[in-house]
Amino acid sequence: MKHNLQLRIKNLSKYFLVIICTQADLHLCTFLPAQNGKIDSLLAQLKRDKEDTNKVNHLDYLASALYSTNPDSTILLGTQAVAIAKKINFKKGEANSYSSSGVGYWAKADYLKALENYFNALKIDETLKDSSGLARIFGNIGIVYDEQSDYPKALEYYGKALKIAEQRGDKKRIAIQLSNMGVVYDEESDYANALDYDFKTLKLTEELGAKNLIASALGNIGIVYDHQAESSSKNKNVNEDLLNKAMNYYLQALKLDEELGNQNNSAAWLGNIGTLSITLKKYKQAEKYLLDALAIDTTIGFLNHTQNTEEQLSDAYEKMGKPELALKYYKNAMALKDTLFSQEKNKEITRKELNYQFEKKQNEQKAAQEKKDALAQADARKQKVILLFVIGGLGLVILFAGFIFRSLRVTRKQKKIIEIKSAETEKQKILIEEKNKDILDSIHYAKRIQQSLLPTEKYIGKNLSR
Repeated sequence: MKHNLQLRIKNLSKYFLVIICTQADLHLCTFLPAQNGKIDSLLAQLKRDKEDTNKVNHLDYLASALYSTNPDSTILLGTQAVAIAKKINFKKGEANSYSSSGVGYWAKADYLKALENYFNALKIDETLKDSSGLARIFGNIGIVYDEQSDYPKALEYYGKALKIAEQRGDKKRIAIQLSNMGVVYDEESDYANALDYDFKTLKLTEELGAKNLIASALGNIGIVYDHQAESSSKNKNVNEDLLNKAMNYYLQALKLDEELGNQNNSAAWLGNIGTLSITLKKYKQAEKYLLDALAIDTTIGFLNHTQNTEEQLSDAYEKMGKPELALKYYKNAMALKDTLFSQEKNKEITRKELNYQFEKKQNEQKAAQEKKDALAQADARKQKVILLFVIGGLGLVILFAGFIFRSLRVTRKQKKIIEIKSAETEKQKILIEEKNKDILDSIHYAKRIQQSLLPTEKYIGKNLSR
C-alpha cells in the first residue's frame, strides 16, 4: 500500500518550537506566517529606534516573523541584532538574536550554520541561567539533528528541553517537546512510543485549549495509525481498524485547521484522507478530498504536495474507470515530478555538502576538544610538579628553620650556663677578696700589737749605752 500523500505534520510541530519568544507578551509567537500589519508596524518602530535594547528586540521580532517566508531576511536581521546587542552589552538580546539567525539558517537547510548560531545562544543562556532560553535552544538543536536523521541526538536534546519545561511547569512547551519526540519515534517506526507521546501531547493541548496544537496532535495520531496499518499490510491483509482510526483523527484535525484557516495543514489532511479513501476503496470520497486538496495546493503553490495529489487523483480515476482523467492527472504529475526532481537533486547535492561540512565541523570540534583536554592534562601535570617542588621547598625551609631553632636553643642554653658560671666565679672572687681582706686586716692588726709590745730602737739604744 503506497501513501504518497502521507504528510506527517512534524514540520508544523517543529515550527511551534523554533519561533523566538523573546518577550513576556509573546505577541509574535505563532506558527502562522506573520500578518503584513505586524511587519509594517515593526518596520515603522525600527525607523524610530535608537541603538538600544528596543531596537535589538524589534529586529529579533521581525526576524522571527519572516523566517518561514524569507529566511535570508531573518538571517540578516538576526546578524544586525547580534552586532547591536554586543555593542550595548545586552546579553539576553544577543542570545535571542543568535537564535533568530539559527532559525533562518535552519529554514534554508544550512544545518551547520544553524547549529553554530544555536550553540552561541546556548553559551550565553547558560551563563545567564535562563531556563526558558535553554529550553528553546535545546529544542531547536534537537530539530537540526532530527533533520539529519540523527535520532538519538534529536531525542537527547528534545529530552533536555522537556526536562526544563517540566521544571518550569510550561505545559505548552512540554506539549511541543512531546510532539517532536513522537515524530522521531514515528520516523523510527516505533509506533507504540509514537502514539504514547502523541496522546500525551493531545491531552496537554486540550487542557491548554490551543486549537492549532490540538489539530496537529490529532493529525499526527492519525498518521501513526496509518503508518502502522501500512507496515502491518506488508505481510498481512490491510488492517481496516487501524485505517478507520487514522481516518477519524484526520477528519478531526481537518475540521480544526479549516476553522483556524490553516491552509497548509488543511491541504495535508485533505490529501491524506483522499489517499486513505483509495485504500478503503471509497473512490468517490477520494476524488472529493483530493480535488479539494489540489485546489488549496494550487492556490498556495505547494508544488510537492500538488504533484502527489495529482498522482493520487490519477490512481483514483483509473480505479473508477475514467482513463481520460487518469491520464490527464498522471501527465500533470509527471511534469511536476520532473521539475521537482531537478529541484530535489540540487537540494540533495546541497544537503550532501552540508552534511559533509557538518561532519567535518564536528570532527574539528572533537579534535579541538581532545587537544584542549590534552593541554589541560599537561597543564595539570605541570601544576602537580610545581606543587611538589613548592612542597619540597617548604619542607627544606621548615627543616632548615628547625635546625636554626635548635642551634639557637643550644646557644641560649650554653650562654645561660656561662652566665651562671660567670656569676659563680664572680661570687667566689668576691669571697676570696673578702677573705684576703680579712687576712690582711689580721696581719696588720697583729703587727700593730707587736709594735706596741716591742721597745723602740731609741729605747734600746739608750739602755744599752749604760
